[in-house]
Amino acid sequence: MMRSESDPQVIACTKLIDALPGLLDAQGLQAVCDWLTARQVLHDGQEDPGAVIVEGLEVELAIAETFRQFAERLQCRNAD
Repeated sequence: MMRSESDPQVIACTKLIDALPGLLDAQGLQAVCDWLTARQVLHDGQEDPGAVIVEGLEVELAIAETFRQFAERLQCRNAD
């Protein structure tokens, strides 16, 4: 079941993400960005991502996508 943007939990998460830059110093915000970045990709131990069967992984993939959206909202940049 997809949550609506009017869902109280979605609203609360959005407000928290939007508040973080004002609540954290640069080092703390970078730590949050690093944490989110590390969780944007579902690590399954497979070498060939095309060979992975995603059936049954919908929740994990949705969580990884949500972390990606949080990082985007925080304007996190990869330290490549």
